[in-house]
Amino acid sequence: MSTQAAIIPRRIGVIGGWGHIDAVLTDFDRLPQSCQVVGLAPVLADERVDEIKARHHCTQQARLFSDHRRMLDETNPDVVVIGTRLDRIAPLAMETARRGIHLICEKPLALEQSALRQLYDIITSQGVQCVAMLNNRTHPVLAAVCRLIDRGTIGRVVLVNARKSYRFDIRPPWFGQRPIYGGTIPWIGIHALDFIHAVTSARFTSVAAMQSNFAHPSHPDCEDNCTLMLELADGSHASASIDFLRPAAAPTHGDDWLRVMGAKGAIEANFETRTCTLITEDQAPQPVPAAAEVNCFGNWLRQLPCRGAAPMSETRRSFLLTHVALVARDAADQRRLLSIEPQPWDVLP
Repeated sequence: MSTQAAIIPRRIGVIGGWGHIDAVLTDFDRLPQSCQVVGLAPVLADERVDEIKARHHCTQQARLFSDHRRMLDETNPDVVVIGTRLDRIAPLAMETARRGIHLICEKPLALEQSALRQLYDIITSQGVQCVAMLNNRTHPVLAAVCRLIDRGTIGRVVLVNARKSYRFDIRPPWFGQRPIYGGTIPWIGIHALDFIHAVTSARFTSVAAMQSNFAHPSHPDCEDNCTLMLELADGSHASASIDFLRPAAAPTHGDDWLRVMGAKGAIEANFETRTCTLITEDQAPQPVPAAAEVNCFGNWLRQLPCRGAAPMSETRRSFLLTHVALVARDAADQRRLLSIEPQPWDVLP
């Protein structure tokens, strides 16, 4: 079978009922060609996959199952979407990838480096793709920032500051248990790392980090504030501010912000207000229009190669960002600077 011909898989399975599954299925709903979800199965007892089915056009013909293995056996999907408790993501992804099925998984892809490496070995041996639910790279504001940088508008990128802030709202009890939750840096901080990587494309080489819980004693292992400082392979630097402290009365759930300092100018962007401002050596601050909306996961399906192809750039990036997030969490736990060693997934085609 050729590994070059692009296909649009039409048979989608869903395992779990938590996290960003709705974001993926909303993109599938908008595909001009039919994209059929053939089966949904919960992982935990409280995951209401019937409610997910009711919310989406692409799930209307899907069968509901009580067991994910039976769903996989009887529906034979091309792609499986996994969204459930974070400690279950990697084991379920490994099990599914061994069947030769492409994957879209809740982030992070794994809570420990050993599981992340094992998952990568499985997907490469099976010739399938595996991406995390990281769709901020296609956000119209971030896309506008990347376009300016690609044009050389601010020269070489020298320093990047990213912010990722969420309301705490009501979180399940397991958010307070590190072995299950995995930490706020892998859960939220991975988005900030994605922002930084999108505008630099340079390899992360070292990280220092700090974290603590000040406002949520009911969830003791859920850090509600974190800071990261990173060095990149080209000598540039980045920082990230990550928190679960956005007030409940705030107008939006998230508060994402990005500042990029270049040798010839600066860009400041706010994802919630969809504003982007450019300042250069010879030009006063001016607004930059956001880019067009993009169907992130729908486009991924369109570009998905046949089974047997090498890992796509999106697959490699998902593993790269998960790896860096886990190293950053370890740096915070150990309160020391850690090197980020090269990995098989670092080289992006």
